[in-house]
Amino acid sequence: MLWVVERQFIVVLGPAGSGKTTLTASFGRWVEEKQGLSVGYVNLDPGADILPYKADFDIRRYVNVRDVMKKYGLGPNGAFIKCADLMLEDLERIIAGIDSVKSEYVIVDTPGQMELFVFRRSGPTIIDGLRSLGFPIAVVVFDPSLAGSPVDIAALKLMTTVVQLRLNVDSVPVLNKVDLPSSSEVAKVLESSKDLLEALRYEEGLSADLAQALMTVLEDYRQASRLVKVSALQGTGLEELYDILHEVYCTCGDLT
Repeated sequence: MLWVVERQFIVVLGPAGSGKTTLTASFGRWVEEKQGLSVGYVNLDPGADILPYKADFDIRRYVNVRDVMKKYGLGPNGAFIKCADLMLEDLERIIAGIDSVKSEYVIVDTPGQMELFVFRRSGPTIIDGLRSLGFPIAVVVFDPSLAGSPVDIAALKLMTTVVQLRLNVDSVPVLNKVDLPSSSEVAKVLESSKDLLEALRYEEGLSADLAQALMTVLEDYRQASRLVKVSALQGTGLEELYDILHEVYCTCGDLT
């Protein structure tokens, strides 16, 4: 079913190691093969070494971490921050470059340091630029290895809300690496607010109390969105991801 009316910008975010770049490549291939849509790829990670897809627009043409380290005498962390600031200064050219990607469906791969895109001004400003070109949706990728306790899972749920607040864009939570044995229990608690609150009651300490209080409040104001479970490596769950992105775009589906 072809549902794209205007250009869609699927902005993939996630902590380092969550598999967002692998998901960008595998989801793009799936959309091309199964939906017959032309897919464009945008890389906004100035520190990427190797990409598993061919970028139609690559930020490294304008801003590159290695070059910034040499030019400004910075370490890796300082260079990434400087890159984020340089992207903001060169915003007009960046948006024009992304606009040159005329595919119906554009997948945007963001920096491995998620906090740079979400909390520096460059991220929200780039999203505003994408909004002028089409319809952006954020995909927030979780890694089950980051969810070792109910408090960790609460933090992951909050992450999706933080992305929505900072970027002012609809956000879809995605649990990647569901092929790992540890993912099933994480998925169960992420999907069910009731199960998470119950698990938090058995945790001790201030962090558990705070997480429980935050989850209670979040339940009242949460964004209506199902958790999508995928394996970017094995290519499973991609149809469900496509469908829920369709629902968000149409704003007519029941996402609860």
